[in-house]
Amino acid sequence: MNSIGHLLNDSITTRKATEWRTHESNFYPSPDGKITPGCINISPALFQQGREKHGFPKLDPEDGFSPQVSAALKGDVGRNITTSLQRSGILVSAALRVMHPDLYWAGIKTQVRLGEWATQYHLEDMCHHLKHWASVFNVVSVICNRWSPPHRDPKCRPEAFDIMTTAGVYHLVIMDFMNLGIKFLYDSGSMLASSCRLVRHHMHVEQGSWIVTA
Repeated sequence: MNSIGHLLNDSITTRKATEWRTHESNFYPSPDGKITPGCINISPALFQQGREKHGFPKLDPEDGFSPQVSAALKGDVGRNITTSLQRSGILVSAALRVMHPDLYWAGIKTQVRLGEWATQYHLEDMCHHLKHWASVFNVVSVICNRWSPPHRDPKCRPEAFDIMTTAGVYHLVIMDFMNLGIKFLYDSGSMLASSCRLVRHHMHVEQGSWIVTA
């Protein structure tokens, strides 16, 4: 976590509270100081918000196809981050292979084609990260010491799963899938999957040190 501590710290905003995912009011400090509160997205080939492309067009950057290595992965430190995420990426990918095979293979196909595109345009940094990226998901969110109000994730496709894993030392936390009427004990080491666009969910924690990857 030391390698991304400054990125987590810089991610917290003080703008209007409607931007709750990074607003300071939804984060709390770690009691031992080992976890830096914050929320960042990490990706070997990330489309900037508002510039997403559906499908694979002509694969020409001049036509607007311009994924980029996320800020967290740029430089030598970024390569260490990609390596540190490999274990969790393998576990999540194995779980998705069982739970949602179609989504698993769609993710594999996308990353292979992104690798071919990056190779064609000699994007060495992107090629490196795609080669060592172990998760079938193209983007991983790292969330530290944040509570989440009831919400859905409208940018997710209805048929897609989001897999949320947690680690750390913290007090009792319940994940509530509200419109399903289901609650889960969200202990350290837990892995939950759902259609986050369809399932309204929330969790609340105010003590301890915890990390969620999604």
